[in-house]
Amino acid sequence: MRSGILQGVDPDQKTTYAAEDMVAAWLDAVVPETGEVRVTSQRDGQTRPMTFTPETEPRFSRPVEVASFVAQVMERLQRQGREFGSPYRGRERREVLVVPSRGWKKASYSDDIIFLPERERGGAWALRGLVVLHELAHHLNTGVDGTIIDAHGEGFRATFVQLLEDIGWREIAAMLREAYDQVGLDRRGADDGMLAKVGKLLRHAEGASTEAERDAFFAKAQELATTHSIELAVARAAHAGVEGAQVAPTFEAVKLGHRGKQSNVRFVELMLAIARANDLRCSIRTDNTGVTLYGFQGDIDVTKALYVSLVVQMVADADAYIRSGAHRPVHGRTARAAFYAGWTTRIGQRLEEAQRAAQVSAGALEERVDDQTGRVSASKSLALTAKDVEVHDFFDHMVRQHGIRGTWRGSNAVGDQRSTARGHAAADLARLGGEKALSPPR
Repeated sequence: MRSGILQGVDPDQKTTYAAEDMVAAWLDAVVPETGEVRVTSQRDGQTRPMTFTPETEPRFSRPVEVASFVAQVMERLQRQGREFGSPYRGRERREVLVVPSRGWKKASYSDDIIFLPERERGGAWALRGLVVLHELAHHLNTGVDGTIIDAHGEGFRATFVQLLEDIGWREIAAMLREAYDQVGLDRRGADDGMLAKVGKLLRHAEGASTEAERDAFFAKAQELATTHSIELAVARAAHAGVEGAQVAPTFEAVKLGHRGKQSNVRFVELMLAIARANDLRCSIRTDNTGVTLYGFQGDIDVTKALYVSLVVQMVADADAYIRSGAHRPVHGRTARAAFYAGWTTRIGQRLEEAQRAAQVSAGALEERVDDQTGRVSASKSLALTAKDVEVHDFFDHMVRQHGIRGTWRGSNAVGDQRSTARGHAAADLARLGGEKALSPPR
């Protein structure tokens, strides 16, 4: 697949193409009798076989047939947007035209138009569903001012996978994620050594025999993450003037739940609590199925790792509470929501306490106590202040570019103080993680 987009720097273009060409080859190798394709996963020097059963990928004879397919896809996205909210900033409501292009080497998108080569001119390679949806993903990933947000970068890839899932191509979406991983995309961030250390601490917390031990390992894990973030901030400040040495903020969409689930808002609140303790800004999807994290990649990776561990425990703790019957006579759904609220509030407090202690210990935060009032004031180091400003400015820019509007209201208050208190107490005993969930990124 070769797109004609030339909007600014596009460092991931060739690698993104390579991954999608890999998926196209896998789709071409599907066994007709079984509908399956076996591929070899290559990761960390090891290989293992994988089997996919992809959805049927349409092939087209002429661009006019593509136009009908695109119209059907957009109609489906519009229905979903009306019912669940739009993950595409309303871009699915803008009409997309499909027109023939003169050449045969490129398929491209620009200003609500998909250009596709004709079969008679050697363009058969482009007249297939995967290529068409690649170009449509550019349309859906375009900013409100008409500019391509990040060409073939991480945001585009997240949009492409989201599009495949939204039209029901979940198996092909899984194949695309696997291909991205195999070529080394979307697995950058905190170094494996640091995240492995965090994982080790969390596994110790998992097996701790006392509450005090669990709390100590928990605090140490957050301290390590905070210290690592401080070190990176100091390094960025020291090399700010060195060409090629700067590391810029980025963003990553994270799916947290499925459409129509009332618990989604509680999962979002947990993610926000973890993100705040790791210096990230967030935007929330209108259907509460996910968030977009904005900040430095190392902080994003640690936040995702902590969330994976904590959300499993939160749900397990709530399940145990509801099964015990201790919530009665309050309805189970109400009690669960109150339990989640108390659990999340306490976890947020513990994370922020650990972060603050780590910053003070590292000398990046200085606290002063007023002798007369007893009030505590704090001042951050220049490196952390610069980091905060950079993330804030990046977030503001992306909010404008993505057309994000409104303020997230969060969940409604639940008047079940007993369940809230039980959730608060359960979070005090939370163990962070499990070896499988917190292994180093692939």
